[in-house]
Amino acid sequence: MHSLVFRLVLIVLIGCVTTNVIIGQAIKMKSHDYLLPGKGKSMVEFYTGSPYVAIGQYTYGISNRVAVGVIYGYTPFVKAYGFRLKAVVAQPSENFRINFKSPFFYYPHTEPKDDEPWVAAWPTLNFEWKLKNEARIWAGFGILSAACMDYLLGDEEGEKQMPVGDPGMSKEEEMLRIYNTFQIGFSKPISNKMSFVIEVAPVMEGFKIKSKDGFLDLIPVVVTTGLTYSF
Repeated sequence: MHSLVFRLVLIVLIGCVTTNVIIGQAIKMKSHDYLLPGKGKSMVEFYTGSPYVAIGQYTYGISNRVAVGVIYGYTPFVKAYGFRLKAVVAQPSENFRINFKSPFFYYPHTEPKDDEPWVAAWPTLNFEWKLKNEARIWAGFGILSAACMDYLLGDEEGEKQMPVGDPGMSKEEEMLRIYNTFQIGFSKPISNKMSFVIEVAPVMEGFKIKSKDGFLDLIPVVVTTGLTYSF
């Protein structure tokens, strides 16, 4: 009888220990870097938010700290495509790093009936912390700029054909817009290959929300939420 009880207790203990080990391993496996795929590896990213209804991106890891990708996005009115650079600038510890992200977009036109091409760039610097549950949070700042291609290339004839915007704006202000952003973000691994990501970035003029000038007037905030998958 004592021998049977001892065996039952031993089986239960072994079962509990084994279960804890399996659960612990499963939890540890949910570790995924939403930002970089790693050297020689790839990542696909799918986002929605504002102003973009849909964004798709393919990223290739040049090294464990640098990656480049091609990107395509679509708002309710126009489409854009371009490339994106991502890099870890510094990593003083395992749980803290400073990263740089910079998408570059080309817009064939900015309105359904406007054939003038524009370009936009948004370099950002972010300070990121990794939490004990493998989630990551970050905060940072950036410069968001948009410009008419005719203005950048010095095509005066093309500039004359541009639609008139705010009468109080100069021609340079009309053709080139520069703002600053303050962004915060969060990511959480869903598996060892996939992460959920969300980032919110108010578009500012100094320390106040940008004024209405024909660019991001409806919602002067860039919101991005979606999934990243490494392979």
